[in-house]
Amino acid sequence: MDKTEWRMWGNEFRLEEVTDHAAFVYMIQFPDSGQYYIGVKQVYKGIRNIKDFDENSKQSNWRTYTSSSKSVNEYIGEGQPYRKSILYCYKTLQEASLCETALISIFGTRWDCLNKAIMVKNRLLKDNGEQLFIIRQLLEDLS
Repeated sequence: MDKTEWRMWGNEFRLEEVTDHAAFVYMIQFPDSGQYYIGVKQVYKGIRNIKDFDENSKQSNWRTYTSSSKSVNEYIGEGQPYRKSILYCYKTLQEASLCETALISIFGTRWDCLNKAIMVKNRLLKDNGEQLFIIRQLLEDLS
């Protein structure tokens, strides 16, 4: 697999299943420096919940997407080797944004994390701890 293509972080999802979801949380890693960036990406344009998907829905540029981060795109433009991983897929952008926010809140102050800000306003979904379980698993994997 080309290092610039998406790969799945764990065994929870297959790459072919990404389009069954509205959004995903991802990480871009720069192996030479040890730095990384955490982000969220919508799979379909304007679809925040996969329940709203219909035959007219158009995929976003998720397959070729790198990041909204200027630093990340500069590193990629300079030719630094990088790896793109999908950490977890979500049925709603709301869930994905909450996970992204939690991960950046925890890892964002580390020297090797390229994230510089958290800019999200999100309603909290009451899911009996499902999201907490997922985030804990990701924290364990990433720590």
